[in-house]
Parts: sequence; C-alpha cells; structure tokens
Amino acid sequence: MNRHNFRNLAAAILCGALIAVPAAAQTLEELDTMSDVSESEEAGIAFAQEQAGRGEFLEAIATLERVLANHPKSQSARLLHAIFLCRIDDRPGGTVELSKLKEKHFTPELWARAAAICAAPQGNEP
Repeated sequence: MNRHNFRNLAAAILCGALIAVPAAAQTLEELDTMSDVSESEEAGIAFAQEQAGRGEFLEAIATLERVLANHPKSQSARLLHAIFLCRIDDRPGGTVELSKLKEKHFTPELWARAAAICAAPQGNEP
C-alpha cells in the first residue's frame, strides 16, 4: 500500500470513529458514575454485570477496562472482560484476555463456561 492510500485509509477510519462518537455518547453524570465505580474493583465488576444484564455489553466492557486500568491484576475483571468480548462476537479479543489468566484461579466450572462461551458461535453459547 503506498503512502497516499495509507493516509486516505487512516483518514477514513478517523472520520468513521468521529461519526460514531455521538451514538455512544453518555452524559457527564454517567461518565462520573462509571469513573467513581471503577475505582473499586468489586463495585466496578458489579456495575459491569448490571450493565450486561441490561444488554449493555459495550458499556460493561468499557467499565471493566476502567477497572483493569485501576486494578491490572484483577483476575475476575479480566475473566468477565473476556466473556463480554466473546458475547459481542470478538472471540479473538476474548481469547487473548483468557490467555492472560491462570485457570487455577477459577473453579473448573467457571473456567469451562468461559472457554465454552469464547469457543461457541454467537447465539450458541451454553
């Protein structure tokens, strides 16, 4: 790809990202809440689970990413992050997150369920 085509592609991606921002925009109060909640590992995970329960997987993933920024060694947040990535059909991303975890930190049932969700085609998870 020549330099001119690369710049056009980069510009197109940037424009697409900017156009998508208003659709995902949140109020400042919601952003403050997510920021405050994600400071606590447990509260952030619980909030992400609530969001996912409402079908707000992208928001739940964003919350978990904030939790992981504050608590990078959180095994529970990373596992949930992996599961939610797989739920939105980002199995490669979910698999990468699973590969960062140690199976021994989880019950065999929980690990097997997470692995099954990331391996199953969307809509066919256990």
